[in-house]
Amino acid sequence: MKSYKIALLVLMTVVMFQACKKDDDTGGVTFELRDRQEVQDSSKINITEFLETHFYNYEDFQNPPADFNYIIQFDTISGDNADKIPLIDQVTLEPRTFDDVDYDLYVLKVREGEGEQAHFADSTFLTYRTALVGGDYIDQTPNPVWLWLTQSIYGFGHAVDNFKAATSVSKNSDGTVTASNDFGIGAVFVPAGLGYYGSTSSPYIYSDLFLTFNVYSVRTNIDTDGDGVIDLLEDVNGNEFLGDDDTDEDNIPDYGDLDDDGDGTLTIDEINIAEDGTVTYPDTDGDGTPDYLDPDNS
Repeated sequence: MKSYKIALLVLMTVVMFQACKKDDDTGGVTFELRDRQEVQDSSKINITEFLETHFYNYEDFQNPPADFNYIIQFDTISGDNADKIPLIDQVTLEPRTFDDVDYDLYVLKVREGEGEQAHFADSTFLTYRTALVGGDYIDQTPNPVWLWLTQSIYGFGHAVDNFKAATSVSKNSDGTVTASNDFGIGAVFVPAGLGYYGSTSSPYIYSDLFLTFNVYSVRTNIDTDGDGVIDLLEDVNGNEFLGDDDTDEDNIPDYGDLDDDGDGTLTIDEINIAEDGTVTYPDTDGDGTPDYLDPDNS
């Protein structure tokens, strides 16, 4: 049952990024993916236009009223707002290459936060709102939820890892949460190629998205498959995406695979875990590849 659940989680991630397939079997109908570069060219124009013509409520954050909700709001630069600073002058561009196409993530860092740093493979306790660029909101969590960033769209996970959590978070008797007012606050504008791209499982196929979020807490050292190797270290090729690290090429990424190298010996039996939790990775033949990733050492 555990292996089934792991495989399902992995499948959810991989489905979002079927970037290399040129068609998809959707009940007998062939689905032809659009060219990634073509989609990105359109996304760049769409997002840039929005950033040049909109601003966020930065003045509220500079002098927050007593009842301020610390939620980012966007509005058009026009009329009484004609003198506002456009988003294009306030976002940071983060270059990313995915499936041989160059992208930019547009990250708005309202407040970095002062607690623990989030990483792309962590679980984060946060609120978020998702909208189509130039369109309506499509999803939101008014109350904080735990979200594994590896299970979110690539663009979101790699924006949140620019932020830190609050320095203290406590759960109240009524189930609500109280956090110190130093949590990370931000937004990200995600081109379609780093979102759902051509995933037929999503209604937002080829859609450019923006997400606003507040980060309250972080759990590090997530080990999705329980094999003793944390997800952060399952990124073998170092591209900060876990869906394409598949050492034994069995179509199950390493972070969801109990036997990473497919040699018949479980990964957890090819590493050493000390009583204090410290993990070491033997390399029996000294070839630079640890045993759990080396099928020649079983």
